[in-house]
Amino acid sequence: MDRGWYWKLGLVIGVTLLTVWLLMPSYVSLFSVEKSQRNNLVAIQEKLPNWAPPAKYRINLGLDLQGGIHMVMRVDTKTALQKRTERRGDQIARYINDKQLGQVTVETDPQALQMALTAQDPATMDAIEKEVLATFTDFVRVSRDGARLVLAPDEGQVKRFSEEAVDQAMLVIRRRIDKWGVAEVDVRKLGTDAIQISLPGRNDPEQAKELVGTTAQLEFRMVDDTTDFFRQTYQQSPPPQDSNITVTTAEGFPQLQGPNREALLSYVHGKVPQDREVLVECVANALRKGVCDSYRTYLVEKDVPLTGESLTGADASLSQLNEPEVNVSFDAAGAREFEQLTEKGTGRRMAIVLDDFVQSAPRINERIGGGRARITMGRAGGRPIQEQLSDAQTLALALKAGALPAPVTTGEIRQVGASLGDELIRKGGLAAGLGVALVIVFMAIYYKGAGLIADVALLLNGLLILGGLALFNATLTLPGIAGFVLTLGIAVDANVLINERIREEISHGKTVRVAVDQGYDRAFWTIFDAHVTSLIAGFILFFTGTGPVRGFATTLIIGLLASLFTSILVTRVFMTYFVHGRNAQTVSV
Repeated sequence: MDRGWYWKLGLVIGVTLLTVWLLMPSYVSLFSVEKSQRNNLVAIQEKLPNWAPPAKYRINLGLDLQGGIHMVMRVDTKTALQKRTERRGDQIARYINDKQLGQVTVETDPQALQMALTAQDPATMDAIEKEVLATFTDFVRVSRDGARLVLAPDEGQVKRFSEEAVDQAMLVIRRRIDKWGVAEVDVRKLGTDAIQISLPGRNDPEQAKELVGTTAQLEFRMVDDTTDFFRQTYQQSPPPQDSNITVTTAEGFPQLQGPNREALLSYVHGKVPQDREVLVECVANALRKGVCDSYRTYLVEKDVPLTGESLTGADASLSQLNEPEVNVSFDAAGAREFEQLTEKGTGRRMAIVLDDFVQSAPRINERIGGGRARITMGRAGGRPIQEQLSDAQTLALALKAGALPAPVTTGEIRQVGASLGDELIRKGGLAAGLGVALVIVFMAIYYKGAGLIADVALLLNGLLILGGLALFNATLTLPGIAGFVLTLGIAVDANVLINERIREEISHGKTVRVAVDQGYDRAFWTIFDAHVTSLIAGFILFFTGTGPVRGFATTLIIGLLASLFTSILVTRVFMTYFVHGRNAQTVSV
């Protein structure tokens, strides 16, 4: 036996042990914990021995095998474009004022996605048009009538923004779900403006709506806390007694507080100044619990100077004074806008608004540059520090999860029964086991000793497929089981080619050693070509398919790679041992 044979044998043993090691979390999740705990990483980790890999390296069961929730979310890109046009109009007006190009009024037409700039001095419009079009390249000129300039978003920019809105929504939804511990979620684009979401193991549609459907838009708005608007409104036009609306100064300035959000907003409707808007805040840790005990009002400017599009990160921590705080960061464009915002708003409060709810309203103490900011939560007397830190973590999660450029609504939601999943697992497992058993028996009878070697390689091939699925934390679906059986058949087909080639070489009068060596060498390229063409088809299915089709492709790809390893390397190690190591003069093929 040459030295290369021992190296190959060591590789086979090492890969086998590694595969068994990788399959430990999958075994525990399927057979050692209750069905309700299959997706609980903590419960799985507690059952694993210390030498096993982390619980996250396991095979997940797809929606069709364990049941769960299927959702389709619609991304309202039109509304997002309308809001973007309005914000751009405000930005252009501020830019013209800062550059002292002249006095203009801006009127936006959200439905037409257009804005009209009207200069008070018609002589300044030429300079304004040139500067605006050179700076704001995402907008183009529609028409010009004297001192009136009409702009609209560039068509290419509209298309790109719509595509990016859906892609960003997918990333945000996945991140939001992952924070809830549903690690094997399947999120993918459906058409041009929809997102398909599968939540295996979930059985509460209402909870799924809360989990996914509340993903919101994030805005930073300046608070008008210098006026006595709410107190004056309360005194001049008292609310109905049954509304339980009162005036509070809990935040250091007059606000309205009541148990019903709609009643608060209805009470102030029609009384708010034209350039202001009333938003509400959920009181008593309501964001975390999901139910608001009461609501407080904030009077904010209608202008939205900064949105969550520019937010890149948010993390909660304790300061050196042991006070909870949230550290946020912005991209380059957002950093410039945030610096300008804090410079103009020093000494004022800035409301962090998520889906029209005020999450926090910290005071701006100084101009903040560098794209990083710290939101100090302060110490609430009588409350445990861990509870306050939890509030900071909730705010950080809301900031990260809320960075959506477009509203998202629930278009479809349905539940897949777990009982059907159990039946599919039983029938799929039975079909796979029966198919493998028939192949093993056939190979052993038809090819005798060489067939038994192929059977050993076939079993190892199955372990390698499962180990590969566990390594990549893949989701196994019913079509995935079909792909598993198919790849085992392909693996056997490779051994059939090798054995038939060996038979042919022996029939030509060659010795067993030569026949085995030449049989493997000459069958190699046929096997390799067949596997490569199948791999190409598998990758096409993987990158273009969705859901179960992608699960089939994943299993197929891993199985084909495992088949190359077992049919060419593993079986040759055993065959070489018998014909070279034990000097066999004949071989049963």
